[in-house]
Amino acid sequence: MDSEKIIDSENVEEVYVKFKGFSYLHCEWKTIQELEALGDKRVASKLNRWKLKFGNDPTTAGDVQEDDEDQRDFFNEDYTVVSRVLDETYDKKEHQQYVFVKWKSLPYEECTWELEADVPRQKLLDFRRRSEFDLFKLKEHPKISPKEFSSRLAIPKDKIYNNDNILREYQHEGVNWLLWTWINGRNCILADEMGLGKTVQSIVFLLSLYDIGVHGPFLIVVPLSTLGNWEREFNEWAPEINAIVYHGGAVSRKIIRDYEFFYKKVDGRRRNMPKFDALITTYEVVVQEVEVLRRINFCVCIIDEAHRIKNRNCKLLQSGLLSLRMNHRVLLTGTPLQNNIQELFSLLNFLEPEQFANSEAFLQQFGQCQTEEQVQKLQEILKPMMLRRLKEDVEKELQPKEETIIEVQLSNIQKKYYRAVLERNFTHLMKGTTPSLINTMMQLRKCCCHPYLINGAEEQILNELKHIYPEKSEEERHVIGLISSSGKVVLIDKLLPKLRADGHRVLLFSQMVRVLDLLEEYFNIKGYPFERIDGNIRGSERQAAIDRFSKPENKDCFVFLLCTRAGGLGINLTAADTVIIFDSDWVHIFTIKI
Repeated sequence: MDSEKIIDSENVEEVYVKFKGFSYLHCEWKTIQELEALGDKRVASKLNRWKLKFGNDPTTAGDVQEDDEDQRDFFNEDYTVVSRVLDETYDKKEHQQYVFVKWKSLPYEECTWELEADVPRQKLLDFRRRSEFDLFKLKEHPKISPKEFSSRLAIPKDKIYNNDNILREYQHEGVNWLLWTWINGRNCILADEMGLGKTVQSIVFLLSLYDIGVHGPFLIVVPLSTLGNWEREFNEWAPEINAIVYHGGAVSRKIIRDYEFFYKKVDGRRRNMPKFDALITTYEVVVQEVEVLRRINFCVCIIDEAHRIKNRNCKLLQSGLLSLRMNHRVLLTGTPLQNNIQELFSLLNFLEPEQFANSEAFLQQFGQCQTEEQVQKLQEILKPMMLRRLKEDVEKELQPKEETIIEVQLSNIQKKYYRAVLERNFTHLMKGTTPSLINTMMQLRKCCCHPYLINGAEEQILNELKHIYPEKSEEERHVIGLISSSGKVVLIDKLLPKLRADGHRVLLFSQMVRVLDLLEEYFNIKGYPFERIDGNIRGSERQAAIDRFSKPENKDCFVFLLCTRAGGLGINLTAADTVIIFDSDWVHIFTIKI
């Protein structure tokens, strides 16, 4: 038996071990000698990795008494919570019933076989219910004419959903509009402003179809940043729908295909009928797994943040979505028109390729949209297939957003480097070549955020501070340099203590990951508790960070650092009441959406 990782250590005499192929339920304290006796030849290297990660930190190392062990956070407690049961089998030799378990907050590749007695009974019953062949999936979908809409499909305003959830009035109208477009065979765009609940409206729309016997399969394609939120909202509003998340590494995806995709016959062979009702996946997985997904005929496909397909030649369209079979298409976007009419045409062409087949004719008619007549004509075309509401029109109780623009002076150090960038690139600037201009602009943009972003600047600045503050320690000079070198960080240093004292919670956005690195370093120095999401953070870790920040009892978590592109797409962080945009995105619409 090999140890997979060392989780904690008791003065290195004993180590707390997670064994490979076993769940976190079976972690044990072992001596080094015991591990070596088990045949694990890499114990020393694993112990060294643990030391490098945690060192002698008393909050992680073993300096508590044995009877306090239950209070120590060796790993995320979710890792011992059963999320789903995927299979069951009886071991004739051991005379034991085993079940294959998917653990909460862990990928499918971490699934393990456990004794049935160790798994909550309800989870096993849920698995058996999901495994029973759904006869509705063999039946033809009910035919409902537009005349029958009110009596057979429209949902009443006072309908109560799971956990006593109730739709807001405009959400109720949105769901009925989605149902109306489905009845009329019209693909559509739900273009409500961000924050009005497009996710919830979409799920209740699918639930309404499910209730009349349309049990999918539904396909929901979303950004990685919203994957966990979609799964959670399905569980909150429509637990009867068997919604699975298709994401992760190759091993995880294979386990999902083997255990979650299709029903099985008595002899274990696969039935050619999807077992899931709804499949939630990401843009990237659609492209990677297009050969698998194209075999399934999806009755509804919902694409979240659909402006991702604004380019008709993008890989997601050409190598993914256009290869799939889907009977009804719904696009969700808070910004159907970002830059130009060409992008809108791409969305319309995906929805109704026959009606919107000629881009040149469409652009010739609406490309500029300079006259009132052109605008009215375009609105007439869009009205049957697009619904858009703004917060100010439907959420009367919302307090108006206050926007404060603070003009920050460059620090003396920033001015010095700003001037140096211009002088160094004077020749290229005079030539006016586009690549050189863009490169110079990017260097100036970095300088305006923090001069440390320019190669070699940090070392030079710290050397200068050594002569200015010879009496101060290296650590003190490091703090001075980090803060005083940037006018924006100086402002942040003055602003955050007041915001924290007044009980505010802050989202801090930057376009550059390196800026987030510097701000993270600053927060660690100041002792501000924070969470962070950028493009390098894995999906499960993103959702865990969002959940920690959103917990009402976790008011100590003061700041959430977000990369504009990674954190600005569809993430709901309603626990925060203050947003700081450290630097605007190149594409202004991404800043507006925050």
